[in-house]
Amino acid sequence: MSEAIHLPLVTIARFADLLGALMRDTPGVVSVTLASADGLTVTSTLSNSREADRLSAMAGSMGGLAAALSRESGHGTPHRMIMESAQGLILAMAVPRPAGELVLTVVTDAQAVLGKLLWSCRQTVDRLAAT
Repeated sequence: MSEAIHLPLVTIARFADLLGALMRDTPGVVSVTLASADGLTVTSTLSNSREADRLSAMAGSMGGLAAALSRESGHGTPHRMIMESAQGLILAMAVPRPAGELVLTVVTDAQAVLGKLLWSCRQTVDRLAAT
């Protein structure tokens, strides 16, 4: 069972506020989802919960693959994954928490600037980890 299920509602509400701020304040961001490491949605800016759940599950799977690839390559624990296409970026970042790691997944359009996105996401991850 996922740690996300056991988070207090006030914590989830704070997470939702932080995701909304990231989306609002970072040009090009289309959606932001926070999930448990095993792929269960904690909160999302997506209004369609099924879409958020699919994205969370895929991010969890990709996180597992990234961890295996990183381990096999001798690179230790991955901190983020970046996927780039003509339509935009998808960024997944680990959110370390004592009770269990979470994954922040951000989808952008083609107008997003990677450096700005990384900086904004790092700030958000730090805030999420401290919540």
